[in-house]
Amino acid sequence: MQLLSISIYNHNGDRRDVNFEVGKLNIITGESETGKSALLTIVDYCLGRDRPTVPTTKPFRSVAWYATLWQFEDGSRAVLGRRSFVGAKSNSRSMLVTGGPDLSMPDFAELMENLDSANLRVQIGARIGLDDVRLEPNEFSLRGARSVGLGTAVLFCLQEQEEIDAKSILFHRQGDSNIATELKDTFPYFLGAVRPDQAKLRAELREAKRRLRSADAAVATAEREGQDVTLTLRNLLADARAVGLNPDERFIAAGDDAAALRALVLVPGQEPPAGNVDDGLLVRDARRDLELRQGHLREELTRSVTRRDLLLDELSGENEYELSLVAQTERLASLDLVPDHNGGAEACPVCLQKLQHPDPTTSAMRARLVSLQTDLASIDRVRPQRARAVAEVDASIAELGAALARVNAEIDLTFRELGEATPTDTASARAFVRGRIDATLSRIEAVDADELQQLANRRDVLERRVRALEADLNADDIREQTTTRLNVVASYLSRYAKELDIEGAGEPVRLDLGELTIVIDEPDGPLPLANLGSGQNWVGYHIAIHLALHQFFIAQSRPVPRFVMFDQPSKAHFQSDADLSHGEARDPDRERVRALYRLLADFADEHEGRFQTIVVDHANFTDEWFQDAVRYNWRAGAPDAKLIPASWILQERSDRDREQES
Repeated sequence: MQLLSISIYNHNGDRRDVNFEVGKLNIITGESETGKSALLTIVDYCLGRDRPTVPTTKPFRSVAWYATLWQFEDGSRAVLGRRSFVGAKSNSRSMLVTGGPDLSMPDFAELMENLDSANLRVQIGARIGLDDVRLEPNEFSLRGARSVGLGTAVLFCLQEQEEIDAKSILFHRQGDSNIATELKDTFPYFLGAVRPDQAKLRAELREAKRRLRSADAAVATAEREGQDVTLTLRNLLADARAVGLNPDERFIAAGDDAAALRALVLVPGQEPPAGNVDDGLLVRDARRDLELRQGHLREELTRSVTRRDLLLDELSGENEYELSLVAQTERLASLDLVPDHNGGAEACPVCLQKLQHPDPTTSAMRARLVSLQTDLASIDRVRPQRARAVAEVDASIAELGAALARVNAEIDLTFRELGEATPTDTASARAFVRGRIDATLSRIEAVDADELQQLANRRDVLERRVRALEADLNADDIREQTTTRLNVVASYLSRYAKELDIEGAGEPVRLDLGELTIVIDEPDGPLPLANLGSGQNWVGYHIAIHLALHQFFIAQSRPVPRFVMFDQPSKAHFQSDADLSHGEARDPDRERVRALYRLLADFADEHEGRFQTIVVDHANFTDEWFQDAVRYNWRAGAPDAKLIPASWILQERSDRDREQES
């Protein structure tokens, strides 16, 4: 994917084209304030960025639309367009037109917003191989799966002028923490160390592990039940013998306890004959009468037991009342020590002298004592009667219990006469044991050897699937693969750093993914880019790492657009080149910039049309190879010396003046 043209449209429908050649170095040189830097922001905007940095100054207010024309490796083309905006912070509406090798920029009347920026990035991303790519940072990350598309790939293709000489950031928009995280998460994928369906595979791994746990549990249960079979069968044989069921000893001697138990279930043994039908009817009629009598006896027994409980409750209450009376009587017994004279309440109970004011206490206490003694005598008279009543009830309960036992025995006899099991008969115990034997044998036979083997085979299949998925998603392997690929990138980086003759080029140089920076491994420790001095070193490493990465991307056919766009790479060396008619002054800074451009030109030539480099800058050298790469020279005196034609600005002012007059 390489850039053929950038076009801007004014409100009257006029169009200005800035054209490029694919597979080559393309230079736009010129003076300041000619709109060179806006070209990179227009490209970024047309590639789907919703919060663009396209200027909104007065000259740019004459622009109504921006459009870019792209060519893919198969020769097909696409136009990506965005409407200009003023005052809005974000815009998600876009235009996408695709076609063959003859597709060109549309006329103003043909411009229309036909999709949003997200869909634009999905469709263009799919054209370069970013189709349904979803990644997870790692198995234990709290961040969810993220989609990887064109928006991420473009971060490797653009360097704005405030980025290209930055010592603390290396990639486009890296200063945004979300972008930095996105780069760290997706870098292994773009290097080819992670599969594009990583998130899908990780979801499959989670499901496969869940199913494997279930299969392990099923096999473990089956094996545990198999181990318990022998003990279970022996316990059942013991239970059978206890109720009179005698298993065939031949099966037991042969070690087949299950067969011995199965024979007890299939051949339960000789039961009493059913007898004559008429006799059976008589027995059933007799049993029905007995069951009616049994019910009456149970009711009488229940009433007698209830009456006995009431009598016992009354006796208990009387005993408690008697104890209370005795306690009160004993407290008043001291009155018997006082002589009972005729003075009564008018005489002192001690000296027997007549009281001036009579005291009724003594008489009242004596009357209370007499009353308590009377109550105690009454209780003594009643107690024998209640004791006799309790004894009578006990006798009745014993008589009813004996009668009920006789009726129960007669009812059991009728069951036996009819050959039926009763709750009190051993036949019921035998039936219960047979039921246990049948249920246990059914459960044991359900987990036979064949089924156990099937469960084990299913578990083995799931184990192999889990191992295969874990191998594809192995974190250690991903780290190793990433490190290996970074080592290759580092070899390219060292090569380009040496060609640019920047500081540290003689030492091992590498890309640190954790910090997203360049690190020089010196004998006394790592030296990050931020600790290097000189803007020319910062610019040099920015250029070198982007070329190194694209060298790797091309060699490994990674899904990244095949272009890079640099804005003002010479800014750290000098501000501008004026008219070159009087020749060039040779100085170290100019030679470093010349070497930089020579490297960019050689890089494009080396890849024979597969990679495009676009540079906007002040630098302008007279070298033939340099001038061959200059597409536009926007300097005073040159035709169309600015991105936005002066006529558009004049037209914009004229239209505004007419609006004010009206």
